[in-house]
Amino acid sequence: MEQGNYPEFILEAFADPNSVREVVQGILHTIFFLRFFPSVVPVTRDVLGLDLAYVPEAEIETLIDQRVATLVRQLEVERNQPHAHPGPTSTNGSGRGQVTVQFFEKKRRKAWYNMRGEDEVCWESWTIKVTVAEPRTESERAKVRKAMETTLHNAVMKSITLANAHKDHIPPITTTESNPFPYQININQNHSSSSSQKQQLDSGGVGGAGGSWATRMGIY
Repeated sequence: MEQGNYPEFILEAFADPNSVREVVQGILHTIFFLRFFPSVVPVTRDVLGLDLAYVPEAEIETLIDQRVATLVRQLEVERNQPHAHPGPTSTNGSGRGQVTVQFFEKKRRKAWYNMRGEDEVCWESWTIKVTVAEPRTESERAKVRKAMETTLHNAVMKSITLANAHKDHIPPITTTESNPFPYQININQNHSSSSSQKQQLDSGGVGGAGGSWATRMGIY
């Protein structure tokens, strides 16, 4: 698998433990709705009051469900671990993880003697940075609910904006296969590539740099 020069779009998601699964699933389905080119009729599902497009493709639904289940388990483990260095920006019951979606094109490998084959080259990547935090009071619960709705709305709208603004890099469809572009969903993938290898396009959002989500949002 080759890694080329491709754009990476960054989104952020915030949720409580009971909502993280449907929030992340909703954002992932939005990404596939924007970048899954076979002819499908999308369905909609309500997530925190937003009607989000879901791709009714069994393979995609199964993969998303499996990967999100893995993320939820990892977040649960992290949330139950005591903070080694508690401070003013740490929050009890919080955890962070990330989900990465990559789309590939198949390129014929240069022939070496009589050997032939294909390489899968990434042409676009989406990373969802996920933060989960558990409210401790009714007042905090209301603030967390509002923060979830805001960040979900921002992630969905900015994914649409980014997808529409960046189209020139999408490879031409040169195959009759039902899905011309293979894809992967990875959990907590380490992004160590330099800026010369890929272009990171931050979606912005509610969160800023520095401090915990709860502190930045004024939840705790």
